[in-house]
Amino acid sequence: MSSANYRRLLTNLPSMAAVVNSFQSEEVQLAVYRVLVDSLLEATADEPSASAIRSSRSRSRPNEIEHELVEGDNIHSIAAD
Repeated sequence: MSSANYRRLLTNLPSMAAVVNSFQSEEVQLAVYRVLVDSLLEATADEPSASAIRSSRSRSRPNEIEHELVEGDNIHSIAAD
């Protein structure tokens, strides 16, 4: 697992746990957990890699303005502080 995926998992764990723990049945909790983790893995697999982003930057026009997106805290980690 890449460090970016690991950070994303850690960021989302509190909200995922809240959803999973909202169910009483252990079987349902396990099924919900699996769906959430699978969805998270699919979402991270669909994102472009850092090398793909760098190569797309090299193809940009010289007079274009480029913006770099950076990851920040999500609202769940801010509320926990």
